[in-house]
Amino acid sequence: MSKAAWYWHRLRAMSPGEVLLHARKRWRQTTDARGRIWPELALESTGAFPKLPKPEDAPPTLREALRHDADEILAGRWLAFGHLELKVDDPPKWHCDYLAGRDLATDASAFTLDHRALPGGADIKLIWELSRWTQLTRLAMAAYVLGDQRAAEKCLAWLEDWVKHNPPYRGWNWTSALEAGLRLIQFTWIDALLGNLRFTIYDPRGANQTERLKQLRREILPAHFWFTWRHRSFGSSANNHLLGELAGLIAVTVRCPELKRLCASLDDLQGRWEREVLKQFAEDGGNREQALNYHLFSWELCWQTRASLTEAGRKIAPEVNERLLCAAQFFVEVQVPTDPWDYGDSDNAYVTPFSSEEHRSVAEWIQWFTSASDAGAIGFWLGVCPGLPQLAHRVTGVHLPGLTHLDISGQAVLRRDSWTLRLDASLLGYMKTAAHGHLDALHMGLWREGVALVIDPGTGAYYANQRLREWLASRTAHNCPSPLDAEWPRRLGPFLWAGHHALPGIAVERNHLEMGVCLRDQIIERRVVPLGAETGFLVEDKCLWNDKRAREQDRLPFSVRWQFAPESRIEILGKRRFRVTRRGVAMEVQVSADWAEVFCVTEPNQVAQADPDAPLAGTVSPAFRRTLWAPYLKLIARPTAQPCVFSTQFLASGPSIPVDRA
Repeated sequence: MSKAAWYWHRLRAMSPGEVLLHARKRWRQTTDARGRIWPELALESTGAFPKLPKPEDAPPTLREALRHDADEILAGRWLAFGHLELKVDDPPKWHCDYLAGRDLATDASAFTLDHRALPGGADIKLIWELSRWTQLTRLAMAAYVLGDQRAAEKCLAWLEDWVKHNPPYRGWNWTSALEAGLRLIQFTWIDALLGNLRFTIYDPRGANQTERLKQLRREILPAHFWFTWRHRSFGSSANNHLLGELAGLIAVTVRCPELKRLCASLDDLQGRWEREVLKQFAEDGGNREQALNYHLFSWELCWQTRASLTEAGRKIAPEVNERLLCAAQFFVEVQVPTDPWDYGDSDNAYVTPFSSEEHRSVAEWIQWFTSASDAGAIGFWLGVCPGLPQLAHRVTGVHLPGLTHLDISGQAVLRRDSWTLRLDASLLGYMKTAAHGHLDALHMGLWREGVALVIDPGTGAYYANQRLREWLASRTAHNCPSPLDAEWPRRLGPFLWAGHHALPGIAVERNHLEMGVCLRDQIIERRVVPLGAETGFLVEDKCLWNDKRAREQDRLPFSVRWQFAPESRIEILGKRRFRVTRRGVAMEVQVSADWAEVFCVTEPNQVAQADPDAPLAGTVSPAFRRTLWAPYLKLIARPTAQPCVFSTQFLASGPSIPVDRA
């Protein structure tokens, strides 16, 4: 789709009020591009947020992790999104996508730059990631906990270099109010950590950290505060972005109260934030964007906001507290810490590097949510998590042993012996644009012994590879029944869908689950039957005309793609029997006789035969900007006048081989 067409469809998705707000945004951009002179502000810190723990109380695992991370960061070996290895300069090139190898440094007005269309395969997320100051915060943590003078010196020097190369409202790092809000959060931590060192550091001019931090407050805070408030998200863009922007404004206002002279009062900011919490998290705790890693990202933004308000002596509305605790329990219920796979658009973002190991941050967050005492590194920084509520009162329908049915958000998780099964019966996404949604209604994820076997295909990248992103968001890339014609709703481009499908449903019966969703003139249905202790599951699929007069035999042709995780190996046991093995865990897959065609795709060179119209079939994205190829089964149903049952069985297979999955 052309750029002009995307903007036309985006405009049609706006309400009249949102159109007026965009006009106001343009006016503000025009005035702010001319530059501003900030009033004299007393930017002394109250110390109210964050409250720092004693360095000597840091757990040994955190101390060792900080020592390792500081060495890696100082050597230029950075991790983006917790997994992408980058070789970064000293000082970093703040406008460089190090993965694509493109330095896009510019002093152009940020209000004239289009961050959605970077050249040469570059993605704005990689540029923004450097300027979220995650690594700088990690250095400040190492300086505070370990007394690492090198880390403190480099953190300050790189902050000063960032200010030099990113003047207010010029360049790529001033194209997003969310990014400015996140920098405000990180700076509150850096300011606190380096302001409480037990040693003194000096720059070549003889200034110590107290003087340098005071200067950085003057250079960073007013410009960031003004920009974040003036250009905050609104309308259909007010998703996790607005939560992040409000979080940054509130945290830094609590730390430096004089900043309130530049925008709204803390009362106003708190009221806006509380309303957004209740809008963006459903009553059962699910995040309405339908993107699981953004659920955790949004939750952390909210928890830091809650902490800053609480430490300032302010009371949080009881319903907001309850909603956040339900949201934490929701994440515990639907994620699998030993081998996490997300659903929806997610970029593996996190806010502040509280965990010991970035690649295990999901597991550490779940440990913190569920631990009453040993809360690890996250507990060191944030204290013990309050007790989480049981979500049993959210469950509707007949109780099926091992089932958690979060019916408002449309997720169901069934745990039986060594199996975990996750079913998606959710809306496409949040608000009219459904920005971060995928066509994953009726999708099924399957784990055995904590190892992912049947997976969601992931996100890929937001802008660097549009064809890949379109594929990974499609219905045919997921394992829900997919009619053999054009998909609906249609994806119109980045963060924009042509509409919403109807609300899917899950009916919980005595010994199985029934799922269904209406796609305009078609209905797809799935029936999932647990087969008893340890045995496995039976899945039956169908596609029907959305017409009360249609008979059962008038069913439509459709396909199902069982996408297995990377590293999986498929053995062919018979004409319609297969064994899938990954990390020493095995299951047998049996396909019923009524499927017209069965393709077992074990190598990329087999894709052309099974999927002539889908060259990216088998490509999955276990993490943002990371893609791998993985095997799959593709099943095609062509119903006839005779009764047909299109089923797949997933069965425990042989003794699993014990392996170290750390």
